[in-house]
Amino acid sequence: MAAAAINNTYVPPTDIELAALFGGDLICNAILRASGEADRAVSVRASELARTLSVELLSPEPTEESLTSLEHLGSTIKNASDLKLVRVVLVKDQRRFTIDSAQSNARTSARDVRWTLWSRFIDKNRPFHSNLLEVFNSIGRPASIAELAIELEAIYGRPAEYYQEMLPRLADPGTTLFYAAPGFLAPVEWLLKTELVGYHPHDYARDDYEADVQFYNFLRDEETYTHFALAEEVELGQDSASISAFLNKINQPLSAMALQFIAFHRLGEQFNAELFYKALYASNCLSLSNKSWMSAECAERIAELLKEVATQEVDDDEEANSQLAAMPLEVDESLIAELTDEIVRAADVVDIVSLLDKKLEIIPSSPTFAEDVANVLNALRQQEGLLWVGSTRIISTIEIPGYVHSVPEILNIPEYSFTDLEGNEVDILLEDEGLEGGLDRDLRNPMAQDVLDEEPVGAVDANPPSTARAVIKYHHKQIGTLPMCLFPTSFFPQEPTVLNVDFVLPGGQTVSVWVNNETRLIYGLYDWYQTIPIDSGATFTLERVADSRYIVHYNGESEMPLFFSRNRMNELVELQQRAEDEQLPTYELVREIMEHYKKGIEFLTLQTEVNIVRRVPRRLTASILSGYHCFFQRGGAWVYDAKKQSQGFDRSKRKYLIKN
Repeated sequence: MAAAAINNTYVPPTDIELAALFGGDLICNAILRASGEADRAVSVRASELARTLSVELLSPEPTEESLTSLEHLGSTIKNASDLKLVRVVLVKDQRRFTIDSAQSNARTSARDVRWTLWSRFIDKNRPFHSNLLEVFNSIGRPASIAELAIELEAIYGRPAEYYQEMLPRLADPGTTLFYAAPGFLAPVEWLLKTELVGYHPHDYARDDYEADVQFYNFLRDEETYTHFALAEEVELGQDSASISAFLNKINQPLSAMALQFIAFHRLGEQFNAELFYKALYASNCLSLSNKSWMSAECAERIAELLKEVATQEVDDDEEANSQLAAMPLEVDESLIAELTDEIVRAADVVDIVSLLDKKLEIIPSSPTFAEDVANVLNALRQQEGLLWVGSTRIISTIEIPGYVHSVPEILNIPEYSFTDLEGNEVDILLEDEGLEGGLDRDLRNPMAQDVLDEEPVGAVDANPPSTARAVIKYHHKQIGTLPMCLFPTSFFPQEPTVLNVDFVLPGGQTVSVWVNNETRLIYGLYDWYQTIPIDSGATFTLERVADSRYIVHYNGESEMPLFFSRNRMNELVELQQRAEDEQLPTYELVREIMEHYKKGIEFLTLQTEVNIVRRVPRRLTASILSGYHCFFQRGGAWVYDAKKQSQGFDRSKRKYLIKN
């Protein structure tokens, strides 16, 4: 059955509201233009903004046919632009604009106050994609790579050149951005979703499928159905000319999503959201920051109302309060001493956000919230006896559990030396070239790696995945740890060395977990592990919702190569004791384990069982398989042939031996 269409009462914005929004877009573009000219994010005086408002950037390069109408629109904007209009819009639209407190202070005269974009102060600890989308929504139109790079530099402090190289990669097919025009990017969230998960248009009636598309794109009947006839009349297609003709006929702003749906209704399977949006952007139509589009003629009508917007009263207290609220917190020695005492008394991790709310009533909606948090956090990090443990968290150093700073003894890999009667090493190590059957590749499987036996940490990933799958291994379950080699680089922040994060467990309870980037271990999961009735191989998915908050999704599944029955586990524990008592070489452990698997065994299973008996590097297990005649591969599995045991070490492998 198709989903019901969204048809709740919809009240479109009035023309005067659209004019105020249009004025805000003009101001936003003026700030972006000034930043582009300076090649860095800059703040601008209201008087300068009043002189530089223009239609430039709201539309791509105009065609010859549209040049006249856009020039006339530009004249209308210029005539309406004055300091009063800019002042009204800046003070009223606090969603997008704020005073640059670094350039303005209580002694700054009103005419010298500098304004900037509020999106430049968003929390850089949030997921990168969320912040990038917020920048796009603030701009409200496709943005050039250079513009985006400057805005991201303002948020994160990394050079704009870094983002100029990174952003094009996010526009690869199937990623988060697309090219609306050469050099101009837009988020895929702005495209109509016509491919619904689990549905196919051939599965049921077209009308039902369209209703589902409308529902899942949150579109109302009034935005779409009423324009179907007009779309047929102008033969709306995926070309700029028909799109311009359609919006000219409507003569009012229409959301890009509704516009795409109308074209989808008319074109059916021929519709391509990305191609349509590119044609829309290439037309002579203009966008508004509420994601709607309008013809140049409609923009002209709305621009005529800018003078009326300028007549709106701005409460003097409202403006004064907005300026006062924009002044950053004065971080002096007495304040830091007071906050330090509070943290020490807490005897636990303290979140600066909660601390500022409790002590100073500074909350996330405060205009200088991000700057206040950054300034306080930076000052506290300099205090002796306090330690930054990631995100906005601080703790007294004496309160950090001692075990967080070391690898538990049970996870250490002991060094043994076993020789035969001739004095030759029994447990040999081979270079990659000497490994057989793809074992060099198997060594790099994250499931085969473990703490103290893992690949080098990869380069920082600016956009790591938000979810990752993990497996609970035998030794880690016993002590409540988790090796970080299971996770992609940067899945956890790589600074500072010791992090404190929250894990939200399947039952809803939140536990405080420690992450050590140096020991490469996660600590603090013992109590949850004890609720899992599997000794080895239980898997779960970890979802990052913030740098300091992760959600655990567990449904009782297991990674079969790492899962063993309780009887098999008991056998391995017995072998563990015998290996210690009799000082058995690892070669003997491998041989005994493989005798249990007459039809063969996967390397991952073998490495797991060997590690339950004795902590052994994965390369040693792989080298033993490759270096002795009695082990061979058949059908992807490793098999032990007792008849070849007497043949011993394969002498052709000598040239690959790694000398101790």
